[in-house]
Amino acid sequence: MAVVPLGRLLAQGAATAQLASQLDAYRAKNFQEKIFVHTDKEFYLAGEICWFKVYMVDAGLHRPLDLSKVAYLEWLDKDNRPVLQAKIGLRDGHGDGSMYLPLTLHSGHYKLRAYSSWMRNSGVDGFFEKALTVVNARKSAEAPGAPVALQYNVQFFPEGGNLVEGLSSTVAFKIADQYGQPAECTGVITEDDQDTVARFQTLRFGLGSLVLTPRPGHRYRSTVRLADGTAISTLLPTAFKEGTVMHVSDEGEDRLRVDVQSTTASMDIYLLADTRQSVKWAGTTAIKDGKASFEVDRNKLGEGISHLTVFDFRRQPVCERLVFRSPSHPLQFDVKADQATYGTRKKINLTVNSTGDGNSPTPADCSVAVFRVDSLQTETTGHIYEYLWLGSDLKGKIESPKYYFDHPEDRQAMDNLLLTHGWRRFRWEDVQSQKPPAFQYPLEFNGAIISGRVVDARTGNPAVQNIMGYLSVPGIRTQFTAAMCDEGGRIHFEMKDFYGGPEVVALTNPEDSGYRIEINNPFAEKYSETPLPRFEFPRADTGLLMDKSVAIQVLNRYGGARLKRFTLLPGVDTSLFYYKADHSYLLDDYTRFTTMEEVLREYVVLIMVQRRQGHFHLPVLDLSETNFFQTDPLILLDGVPVFNIDSLMVLDPLKIRKLETVQHRYFMGGVNFPGILNWTTYKGDLGGYILDPRATVVDYEGLQLEREFYAPTYATDEQAASHLPDFRNVLYWAPQLQTNGEGRGALSFYSSDLPGKYVVVVEGLAADGKAGSGIASFEVQ
Repeated sequence: MAVVPLGRLLAQGAATAQLASQLDAYRAKNFQEKIFVHTDKEFYLAGEICWFKVYMVDAGLHRPLDLSKVAYLEWLDKDNRPVLQAKIGLRDGHGDGSMYLPLTLHSGHYKLRAYSSWMRNSGVDGFFEKALTVVNARKSAEAPGAPVALQYNVQFFPEGGNLVEGLSSTVAFKIADQYGQPAECTGVITEDDQDTVARFQTLRFGLGSLVLTPRPGHRYRSTVRLADGTAISTLLPTAFKEGTVMHVSDEGEDRLRVDVQSTTASMDIYLLADTRQSVKWAGTTAIKDGKASFEVDRNKLGEGISHLTVFDFRRQPVCERLVFRSPSHPLQFDVKADQATYGTRKKINLTVNSTGDGNSPTPADCSVAVFRVDSLQTETTGHIYEYLWLGSDLKGKIESPKYYFDHPEDRQAMDNLLLTHGWRRFRWEDVQSQKPPAFQYPLEFNGAIISGRVVDARTGNPAVQNIMGYLSVPGIRTQFTAAMCDEGGRIHFEMKDFYGGPEVVALTNPEDSGYRIEINNPFAEKYSETPLPRFEFPRADTGLLMDKSVAIQVLNRYGGARLKRFTLLPGVDTSLFYYKADHSYLLDDYTRFTTMEEVLREYVVLIMVQRRQGHFHLPVLDLSETNFFQTDPLILLDGVPVFNIDSLMVLDPLKIRKLETVQHRYFMGGVNFPGILNWTTYKGDLGGYILDPRATVVDYEGLQLEREFYAPTYATDEQAASHLPDFRNVLYWAPQLQTNGEGRGALSFYSSDLPGKYVVVVEGLAADGKAGSGIASFEVQ
């Protein structure tokens, strides 16, 4: 590192301190989340159920994060069309659920992606994605499409970001077909389509690198040859006439050397190393004769991926690349079955031990899947450890991520991966601008937030004034909320513990008759560029497919009733939004009258039934002030607000089951109501009440209810001798196994009638952010 005068060195130190301070301030205002999804397996038949566990963590520390309370899961086909969607409630940083794969699905690969509303603010590249396979055995006779010719794409990535004329740069490359499948190749770089200036070949997984020094005024082209002799020609990125390049190399085991070259003869430069937006190292020096270098202590970097960013004298980023430090002491799981071999319908006992640093017992939150493996369903490939430390901080598909952890000595392979899959969760322009962040998508801290906008019904333009909106979930359990739109017409309705519900109703007060509410699609409508693998129907395994198909039909026939049982999660608040009514009337406990007016006059107390100017009014007594309110209360019918009381009074009271009254001013967010009258019908269908034509009715599912996992018990001889067939290939799914303070957990279940090899996969996360997985197997004969 060049020696500089003390005064200038202090100024340089102030510059790096300012950069670090700006990034720290940005991180504090822009916290980010990561999601990992553990599925019970990765190959399914249409008609099966996919079981899954969602882990939500802090993007920087990987610790369980109890902020977002909703996760959005989607199954996307090869054209990024959603075929299945669900909303999953999260608590303490995790949640679980299931998806039935309907018989309408076509055979193929699907992309499972998961995200929170808050994650949408950072773009789709941060979403969790995983490829899963579905085969519809009942559509096996479908004619296969015409074979599609493979088309290969070669991309080049200069280290640091750009090529600069006259400066030597390492250039990484990757080659893959349109399905993201890598290929092996050799190639040459020619100058002006004539002289060969470099030769190269892939090292591993379709990745490689070369060194190139572009000369002024010349153009460079690559010619790649595949194993079958196919040639592919690609122009390299154009070199800039002026600029800066960087090169990172190992300086022994514990140090990195960062060499910087620039077309500027001399200037001050700065280097910042951050790990997931936390600054770990900063250095300053001056370029002399166009060159400078830094030495970085690798041990000062955080574990996982770090960004090395070079700034010029104006403190503008000019070069950047990624480096990796292997995590130490991952969470380890020792999974053991009490036997190596079992008979059918026999009890299987599993123990799960979790350990952390120094092999010390570590309690962990785990999910466990036990499934049968064969030529179609192999062992799972995507694990939480590799995803959090590598995949979640890189862009695009990573081929065989486990390889990089099993072979830490292959640093060239890791370098090629980092150079070709580089990505950052923030922009330095945003960091240095110091503008207050503007988040388009809200943090769902208390539950689902249903967003929309209030528009002028005549013009379709957003409202330019504050308009009150109301949102209801029709049904027996009253779910209702109100919110005010902002000056751009945006409105957000917060719905805590919003489970089930096939539709929602949104409307404004008749006083704002010129406006209506449009409900936004809660799912993201932007998609990553990561392709799905090419799918080929497994015709060689037709017999196995038929056996699986029969097994699924038998399971659905004899276990279908249990598989369709849904319940609310434990601890879900099912109380009404106003918690407790002042008075409650079950109408069947009283004389049944033929008009609503008689019901109100005869036995409903503390309500005044009035007619003014030919219209009904129902002010309630304010118990806190012992006088009647001057205006009508909030009136709900199965959760839907009723503004025209005359339309309520003509309903058939024999369809009304219950009335609850709130006899005080009720506050909800920025609005308040002079009491509440809450009517519920027997069927939750509004009892014949006709909605206001301005009301917006939208199909809108709430959070997913919990489905019971079907696992029969054979504890007695009578149960074991049952003639009901048991063809389960997923023997057990336990999404909420907790190992105790001694790091121990246990579970038991029974084998089915299907012999074969079964695999146990455990994914888990400790409170300190350490993640890991464990695998075991046993035989059923």
